[in-house]
Amino acid sequence: MPKSPASLPTSLRDVPPAKLFPDVFARDPQHQGFARGGRDAALQALAVIDPVTYGRDRSQLDGHVSRLSPYLRHGVLTLAEVRDAALTHAPDTAPSRVWKYVNELSWRDYSVRVYAEVGDLIWQDFEPYKTGLPASDYSREFPVDIANGTTGAVCIDSWSQDLRETGYLHNHIRMWLASYVVHHRRVWWQGGASWFITHLLDGDPSSNNLGWQWVASTWRSYPYLWNRGNLIKYAGDRYCAACPLADAGCPFDATYAALSERLFEGKEAAPSESGQLDPARLKAVPWEPPPTPKTISGAVVWVHGDRLSPTNEALAAYPEGPAVFVWDDQLLEDWTISAKRQTFIHECVEALPVHVLRGDVAAEVIRFAQAHGADTVATTPSPSPRFGAIVTALEAAGLTVQLWAEPVFGESLTPLDLRVHGDYWRQISASAFGKDPAPPKPKRPRAKKAKSAKGEK
Repeated sequence: MPKSPASLPTSLRDVPPAKLFPDVFARDPQHQGFARGGRDAALQALAVIDPVTYGRDRSQLDGHVSRLSPYLRHGVLTLAEVRDAALTHAPDTAPSRVWKYVNELSWRDYSVRVYAEVGDLIWQDFEPYKTGLPASDYSREFPVDIANGTTGAVCIDSWSQDLRETGYLHNHIRMWLASYVVHHRRVWWQGGASWFITHLLDGDPSSNNLGWQWVASTWRSYPYLWNRGNLIKYAGDRYCAACPLADAGCPFDATYAALSERLFEGKEAAPSESGQLDPARLKAVPWEPPPTPKTISGAVVWVHGDRLSPTNEALAAYPEGPAVFVWDDQLLEDWTISAKRQTFIHECVEALPVHVLRGDVAAEVIRFAQAHGADTVATTPSPSPRFGAIVTALEAAGLTVQLWAEPVFGESLTPLDLRVHGDYWRQISASAFGKDPAPPKPKRPRAKKAKSAKGEK
């Protein structure tokens, strides 16, 4: 990478994050999460995935999950790249052996597309709670005992500790913990979503917030619940055996009917409650393959947190061009990002040929471009409204912004229906398996249940 002009501050690329963010590292004792950042670590994790076994036991806490989510969230790996690796584990004649793994990858693509369409609405209730309770009944204060892992329920406290210490939770645990926060403790889902984003190495508003809305019932027709039997089925007795509430006082030791009666006024929206999302907004989202820009002499590259890979398409288009990454001080403050997340991002950035700055992203990118005499900034797309605002600011400063997109995970012949994942999946599933896009398969009609002999008259 060419030497940066003297008018730019010295690069922060090799400055440890603990020195960049001493206040965060002082209050967060966990400075390293479960995964190391960077392309090399990502490729090592990708090399040992077992998508066939994943399809059989992914729901078990000890099942074969890949733990690639931080690398996908930060664009160290692309969905298409992971999908292609998964397909190598199945014969060409039997791709169904990895069907479930590829289908699960599609949830990431789906949530990012929804986020790109709804923007900051991702933090609002799409629909009203289907609990018979108004939104005002859900506390805006996040309980200290949940945050600190001192509720007295071993399962809840263990998951809180795992989240804070490792930055990882199994997907089943994410649903269980979210259900406890929202339904048992009656806390608004946004508080729980923010808590997760602070600590999860893969936390972002797309997959994270849609998951919380699904559990809360603000994007589902009924609330998600679990009970002790469900916990033991997928986790064994590792929590219950050591829990002082196991013999008396366990809040989950009940039938689903009893839990529903205890926790909800009903399984429909309370009177006069409404959501913030018009479903028609997601019914036919225009889609077409992103165009590939032409390289322009003298462009600079802006690398952001959604594509922290040496294979970044903008970096590949300008391998000898000046490149910059900016620590977004405002975003880190808004999301109260933990030390372990900052360490992971730092390790990803260390592997890139970039000049590292911090502060206001738009202002720093503009300064970087001006220092290099550039009028074009090349970068990669992001669904974040914050990204859109930064692009607008760059263009207002007279810069042309090029968007170099990563390989598409799945193509569609028609506008995407994002109201329900299943409808989206029918549109892109053929392409997701590396085939030419095909018309969506029609929905299968549900088979009617046969009347039992006892019920017939």
